[in-house]
Amino acid sequence: MRREAVVEEIDLNPLGEIRMGCDAYGVVIKTNFGCFDIFKDIPVLIGHTDHSKCITQSECKRYLLVKGSFGTYILDIKEQSISIYKTIIRGKNNEWSEEQAIFGKDKTHIKGFSQTYYLQFPFVRQAQFNEVLYKFERLRKQQIEAAVNAM
Repeated sequence: MRREAVVEEIDLNPLGEIRMGCDAYGVVIKTNFGCFDIFKDIPVLIGHTDHSKCITQSECKRYLLVKGSFGTYILDIKEQSISIYKTIIRGKNNEWSEEQAIFGKDKTHIKGFSQTYYLQFPFVRQAQFNEVLYKFERLRKQQIEAAVNAM
């Protein structure tokens, strides 16, 4: 018998004022397959507390779309893993690039939201996600620096 993924609770974690008069909140997402607490200290909601504007469950109920202020993530509830769709990369001299995250050879199409998401970043267990994301960001920073220096 297949168990349907259910979001049981979304808790907000106040992070304080991120810019003048604008409070930021991290989130902890509790599901019947486990808890995603990786966004607890990451600004996901800024200036409001309505998580339904930023967190959506797919029609098949397996995935969550988290549109944070500095990245867009897809969470696989059943596998308790995370992939990133878009992120912001900052260079040494405050250059920045908002881009689709491409890392490794994994490619996945996730349907069931208002659009289809073409992921080119692997799904990674929560415990290893920050380490893999750091490797990607380090590589992209090196590439951005090389491009800026070539100008």
